[in-house]
Amino acid sequence: MPVATFAGVSLFIISLVSNLLMLAGPLFMLQIYDRVLSSRSLPTLMAFVIIITAVYIFYAFIETVRSRMSLRLANLLDHAIGEKLFEASIRLRLATGQAATMDPVRDGDSLRTFLAGPGPLALLDMPWVPVYLAVVFIIHPFLGWLAVGGAILITILMIINEFVLRKPSKDSAAAANARQRQTDDARANAETVVAMGMIGDVGRRWMQRTGDMLTTQRVTSDRANFFSSITKATRLLLQSLVLGLGAYVVIRGEMTGGLMIAASVVTSRALAPIEQTIAQWKQFITARQAWDRIKRYMTAAPDRSRETMLPLPKGTLSVRQLAAGPPGATTAIIAGISFELEAGDGMGVLGLSGSGKSSLARTLCGVWTPGAGEIRFDGSLLQHYDPTQIGQIIGYLPQRADLFDGTVAENIARFQPGASSEDVIAAARLANVHDLISSLPNGYDTQVGTNGDNLSAGQRQRVGLARALYGNPFLVVLDEPNANLDAEGDAALTDSIRAVRARGGIVIVVAHRPSAVIAVDKLLFMKGGRQVVFGPKNDVLKQITGDNVQPIRNPGT
Repeated sequence: MPVATFAGVSLFIISLVSNLLMLAGPLFMLQIYDRVLSSRSLPTLMAFVIIITAVYIFYAFIETVRSRMSLRLANLLDHAIGEKLFEASIRLRLATGQAATMDPVRDGDSLRTFLAGPGPLALLDMPWVPVYLAVVFIIHPFLGWLAVGGAILITILMIINEFVLRKPSKDSAAAANARQRQTDDARANAETVVAMGMIGDVGRRWMQRTGDMLTTQRVTSDRANFFSSITKATRLLLQSLVLGLGAYVVIRGEMTGGLMIAASVVTSRALAPIEQTIAQWKQFITARQAWDRIKRYMTAAPDRSRETMLPLPKGTLSVRQLAAGPPGATTAIIAGISFELEAGDGMGVLGLSGSGKSSLARTLCGVWTPGAGEIRFDGSLLQHYDPTQIGQIIGYLPQRADLFDGTVAENIARFQPGASSEDVIAAARLANVHDLISSLPNGYDTQVGTNGDNLSAGQRQRVGLARALYGNPFLVVLDEPNANLDAEGDAALTDSIRAVRARGGIVIVVAHRPSAVIAVDKLLFMKGGRQVVFGPKNDVLKQITGDNVQPIRNPGT
C-alpha cells in the first residue's frame, strides 16, 4: 500500500519535529533562570515569551496533524482489510467449534480504535527516550545516570505489565464476544422470547455473561491501572530526585540553577513516552491479539478471484461422490452423493428430518465446501468460477428466508448497485409475487425491516423466492420453499419451478410436502446423510413406498 507507506513515513517525520519542539520548554526555562533573571532585562524576557509562544502554537499544529494522520492511517487499514474481515465474519458464522465464536469485524474495530488513539503515538515517541537521556547526560553525568536508572526501572515495570495483562486481556475479549453473541441471538429471536415468556430467563443468562465480562474487564483494568499508577509515581519521584541531586550539584558550583530546572524537565519528558505506553498497554495487548487473529483470518481465507472467467453454464450439473460438512467439522454430514442433471431438469430431494437434505442444498450452493467428491457445471468445478459469477449461476432460497433491512426491490436485486427495475419486476413476476408486492403500502419500495420482520412469513418466503430467481440463474436450489405458503402460494411456486425449467434452468427442491415436487421430474431420496435412490420421479416414489427402501445404483457411477 504505497499511500499507507507514505503516510507512515510522514507520521514518523512529524513525530521527529514534535519531539524536537519539546526541547523548547527546557531551553526557555534555562534562558529565563540563567539570562533573564540575572540581567533583569524586560526586552529579553518579552523576546523569549514571543518565541516560546510561537513555538507552542506551531507544536499544537503539529500535534493536530499527527493525530489526524494517525486516524487516517487507521482508516486506510480498515479500507484495505475491512471487506475481507466482513466476509470472514460471515463465513465463520457457518463454522462449528471455536471458529464460530470468533468475530473478525470486532477484531478489526479493536485494531482501528487502537491505531487511531494515543497508543501508537506513544510508541513513535519511544525512540526519542535515549535522545532526551543524552541531553541530561550533557547537562551533568550524575543526573544522566539517575535518569537512566529511572528509565530502566520503568521499563522493567512495562515488561512485567506485559506478562501480567496478557491472559486477562484475552479472557476479557472472549467474554465480551460471548456477551455480544447472546445479545444478537436474543434480538434475532425476539418474537419467541416475548411470546413464550422467556425474557426473564434469557435476561438472567445474559446478565451472567455480563457478569463474566465485567469480572474479566475489572481484573484487566485493575492490573493496568496499578502499573500505570506505579509508573506515574516513579516518574514524578524521579523528577523530584533530579531536582534534589541538581540542587546538590549547584551547591557544589558544578552547574547553574537554570540547568538544574532544565534537567528535571528533560528527564520528565524522557520518561513520559514510557509512562504513556504503559497507560495504553491494555489496549496495545488487545490490538496485538486482534491483529494475530486477523492474520489467521487473512491466511485461512483463500483468494477466490480468478484471472480467467469461465463462461456461465448452460448444459449440465454433475455431482460425483460428494461428501461435506460445516466448516470446522471433523466428520462429513453427507457422503456418497452422485447424480447428474441437464438443462430443464427438476429434482426433488426427499427424506426424513436429519437425513442431510438441507446439508446437500448448502453444499451445492457453495455455502459448505466439499470435503470429497466434486460439483461440476458444464464440466467445470464450482470452485473454478470467479466469486462474482456465483450469483449469476446459483439462486438459493434457504429454509428461513430472512431478508435484509432495506426495500423489497433491494432485497430481490440482492442489493446489487445499479440493478434495473425491469429485472427486479421480472424476477417478481417469475415468482408470481408481483401482485402481492404491489399490494404493499409502498409497493417495491416498502421497507421490509430487520430480518424482514415487517412482512409475514409467507410474504418473506415469496420475496425470497423472487430473490433466488433474480437474474435467471442456471441452478435454483429451494429448501422447503412451501413451508409457509398457502394454497395460492403453492400454486405460484409450482408455476415458478415450471418457468425456470422451461427457460433451460435446473431446479432442485428440498421438500417434505409432496406439493413441492409436483413440477419436478426426478427425485433423490436420502437417509442418514447418504443417497439411497435417485432416478425418475415415479420410479423413485415406487421404490421408497413402505418401510423397506432398497438402494439402487446410479447410472454411470
